[in-house]
Amino acid sequence: MSSDQTPEDKHKDQLPPVDPRIEARRNDVRTRRRLRVWITVGVAFVLVAAGFGISQSPLLDVDEIEVIGGPRTGADQILEAAGVEVGTPLLGLDLSGPRKSIAALPWVDQVRSSRTWGGKVTFDVTEREAVAQIPVDEGWALADGQGRVLEVTTTSANLPVVLISPVPQPGGWLRSAALPLLEASEALIPLQGEDIGSISLVNGQVIVDLPGGGEVLWGGRDDPRGKAVALATMLARVVDEDCLERLQKIDLSVPELPSLTPKDACP
Repeated sequence: MSSDQTPEDKHKDQLPPVDPRIEARRNDVRTRRRLRVWITVGVAFVLVAAGFGISQSPLLDVDEIEVIGGPRTGADQILEAAGVEVGTPLLGLDLSGPRKSIAALPWVDQVRSSRTWGGKVTFDVTEREAVAQIPVDEGWALADGQGRVLEVTTTSANLPVVLISPVPQPGGWLRSAALPLLEASEALIPLQGEDIGSISLVNGQVIVDLPGGGEVLWGGRDDPRGKAVALATMLARVVDEDCLERLQKIDLSVPELPSLTPKDACP
């Protein structure tokens, strides 16, 4: 043995020669394993390529966009805000962004979205309800019960008038001090007419004006509907218009026990 021969080489020299048929069988097994690996890789590549091709094909495109609800906003404005177009691939289409954009429109309250593999995308929109109108330079600003400004119009609506400032542009929010005024306004919508004037905040108190200079002390924010019913009951008892004008104060702080203070005696 050469002095340069390692123990491993010496061990190999001592092994009996391998039968050529066994060696051939081993080589055949190795070849089949490599072939299976390459076939698996090839099939995976074909599937990935086919999936990508299908995802970019018209078979999985947006074919139809439907808008449900949103009459005040309008379907055209909703679709413009969504930014989803016919022909957009369905795979990878994230509808959270379009929902946020639609929800930013002034009248929109909630947005739900769905899609089908048939290529239809749907936006279901629920809008807010105006509960008060606020006088502004341009006319009247409509606001919902949460203080969101919905629209500015030149035409007065059949809603109670709330006096509050500043008033932001549509889509903006009134300051928190407006919330008790809006709650009172919403409760007084059924009474909207000649017997109800503007609603304002005076020294931290919600005041409802009456014809002839009288006023209603609304009290706290508890039970606004109960207070509206109590006010309607008291006004119904004042059948004389002249007597209504002589009312000084109606206190609704305790709606179960409203009090009336006249300037003069009424019949």
